[in-house]
Amino acid sequence: MEITIPLKAFSINDAFKGRHYKTKDCKDYEEDFFKVAPRKEMIKGMVEIEYEFFITNHASVDYDNLIKVTQDLLVKCGYLEDDRHIYKATIWKIPSKEDRMRITIGQLTHIGKGI
Repeated sequence: MEITIPLKAFSINDAFKGRHYKTKDCKDYEEDFFKVAPRKEMIKGMVEIEYEFFITNHASVDYDNLIKVTQDLLVKCGYLEDDRHIYKATIWKIPSKEDRMRITIGQLTHIGKGI
């Protein structure tokens, strides 16, 4: 399954106030994500995922800050049962003139190299 989201990925740094409260920006982002995310069938069991983050301000963004909010939204949208089922992830940070992300999710066929 491949999913294209025409939004900039939301950083975990901007998601919470203190430790427990999501910011208004994060809540607004979640609403936008739900509106533009295509409806797809859930992939169950162990999965592998590839994130391609196309970023305009790529030099000032840590890609790992973009993962958690995105993964949680993939669960909320019903693409994954739980983000604990992700056993392999590939992350690309790609300089771009337009912010967006492309996410490819598939059933994991093996764990580790040569297994």
